[in-house]
Amino acid sequence: MGKNRRRRNKKWYHRRNSNQDDGSNNNLSEVELILVEKFLSDYRSLAYDVRSRRNGSLHLDAKSLVVGEHMFPSLTDELCSRPYIELPETLSAKDRRKIHALCYQSLDLYHTGIGPKSNRRIAISIYADGFRFIPDEDSESSFCSYTGAYTFPYSTCKPWYYLDKDTTAKRLSEIEDEKQLIHQFVKYPEKSLTYNDGGLHSDSSLNLADMEQLDLSVVKSVEDTTYELIDTVAKLKICVDELRYGHGHNDTNPHTTKLSEIAFDMEMYNQGTAVRTCLIQLTSNTMQKDYIIDPLAAGVWDAISAHLGPLFSDPSILKIGHGIGGMDCSSLHRDFGILVVNAFDTCEASSLLRQSKGGMNLAALCKHYGLQTWEHYCDLKDRFQTTNWCKRPLSSEALEYGRYDVRYLITLRRLLMRDLIKMDMINSVPNGFDIASCYDAASNYDSTSMSESTREQLVSSSSQWSSISESSIANSGHPAEKSDIKMSVEAIISASDLPSFEKFMKAVSISQKRCLKLWAGKEEGESESILRNPSFISMIKQSANKENQRGTYNWTEKNTKLYTELADWRMTVAERESVDVNDVCSLDLLCWVSYKLPQHRSELRRFEYILPALIEDKSLPYFDEMKNIISSMNMARASTDTQFYSLRTKVKEDVDTMFGRKQRKMFIATSVLCIVALILTKRKQ
Repeated sequence: MGKNRRRRNKKWYHRRNSNQDDGSNNNLSEVELILVEKFLSDYRSLAYDVRSRRNGSLHLDAKSLVVGEHMFPSLTDELCSRPYIELPETLSAKDRRKIHALCYQSLDLYHTGIGPKSNRRIAISIYADGFRFIPDEDSESSFCSYTGAYTFPYSTCKPWYYLDKDTTAKRLSEIEDEKQLIHQFVKYPEKSLTYNDGGLHSDSSLNLADMEQLDLSVVKSVEDTTYELIDTVAKLKICVDELRYGHGHNDTNPHTTKLSEIAFDMEMYNQGTAVRTCLIQLTSNTMQKDYIIDPLAAGVWDAISAHLGPLFSDPSILKIGHGIGGMDCSSLHRDFGILVVNAFDTCEASSLLRQSKGGMNLAALCKHYGLQTWEHYCDLKDRFQTTNWCKRPLSSEALEYGRYDVRYLITLRRLLMRDLIKMDMINSVPNGFDIASCYDAASNYDSTSMSESTREQLVSSSSQWSSISESSIANSGHPAEKSDIKMSVEAIISASDLPSFEKFMKAVSISQKRCLKLWAGKEEGESESILRNPSFISMIKQSANKENQRGTYNWTEKNTKLYTELADWRMTVAERESVDVNDVCSLDLLCWVSYKLPQHRSELRRFEYILPALIEDKSLPYFDEMKNIISSMNMARASTDTQFYSLRTKVKEDVDTMFGRKQRKMFIATSVLCIVALILTKRKQ
């Protein structure tokens, strides 16, 4: 036991040191965070003074602030008179989350993220409408206008479980049967192959030697492939028929084409805890064509369950995705009542080949397997991964990015299957065994060094995964020229042989397990334990700690009661509007409301600049209902200015404490020694 603990500790220590060596993990320390907090506090003070034309009341140093590796701007009058200011783009995602928390917890500043993923930064302002002046190229990929434009249409796209009771009850019964089948596939992954032959037909085989030349350069590119935007129910019906039977299908034409593989991906509207499906991309082995389904188009949302549901629940059709355990499976379940039965996750397969916990992102995986346009794909990913997918019409580049996410998945699965099987074959070969007689030089065979490094050469295309990384990935290129030596036996894998390969079967099992990453369910979501919410627990802890020190935080029993009543109100509104409780608002917002007691929407924006649609809409009564609940508690509302200026005092005390503790101890020790010396001197006299 002790030996295993030492091993784990040593492994953790090595991981921690390796993370510290990585420059991307240089996050703000506690002292640096206090300096940033003081910078934000000073900005707020000077910005308010500039607005009220009382310049000079604060004598702040106009020099720029350097905190660690981050250069903060100089707090000049000209800067503070702007609608908003931007913080350094060098801040990590973790640091940005901390600064966002500072802005709404104690500073009462408006704050939001702007810019693409590669240039993400924070904008802060004292003005409720300050972010209207952010350029389109930054705001478009960051947030919607708070006037409500480009928000999710909750009124027309309602979750499936608000259908009539008979339909919902029938679907719930079918979901339970599908869950049982998925559980069987997880426990016995070979059963999933009996439906699909692992992507091979019963009479076909997999020749590893022939597949050595296969890479993504031979796949028809996105630019050369036609696509169709599905924005009507009629188009959706045709799309499903073409996926099943191929192009040109009609009622008189016999159904000769068999759909066995379908690649899918989804784009989401992700605002706070509210996540909704905005786009579904599909392609299959039956069509050299991509389909982009627009669920927000008139009538399409309600038709998706009936038409796409059978495709995803059919175990004879293998569904291929990348990172399906993230939001794809849960969103299909929550929005449409669809379960993904029998799937292969290329992200999990790459994780097994890398022999690490995390798989590669799709762009890096495509690069590794020889995609010629990977740079263009990375550029699209950087621009559109965090875009507002509710916006209509979608640009041609946004649609192109969506197609890149599915176009190469079917071929990627075959490539990953090839390397997983090769890894299994090499690991099962005893040392000293001459496998060259059984394998057609498929792994960059070198005739001059065969006797010394046969084993290492045979795993050249799979062992490289253990050292490969997403940020620095070697070009896959083309296989080296093979030796002129011809072997008499080739490695041919039939469908019935697939269950004997451990790595491949593990990838299948984990992929099936990711299909169970489902939405918690309507009843479970509404009965969520509000007292276990992390924000609520954090507020209680902070209140206890601060109360012991300075008494500036004051979360009382009344705050807790208000929080629980607001949570009950949220459930009532969700039932009334036939939406999910997270579509009304998050528990984090209710926790903040219970403490700050806001009276206007502009005050709510200090916590979450883009308000939930139901609270934002002035034609609906829900914000007024929230205010009435707050008023009924008869709780005194603290002054924002008082909190702010007391915060400046607190920050100054914290800085003085952090930097003056040693000096204070030395002063006390010196004083004591002087007094003792004085007493001893008097006694001697």
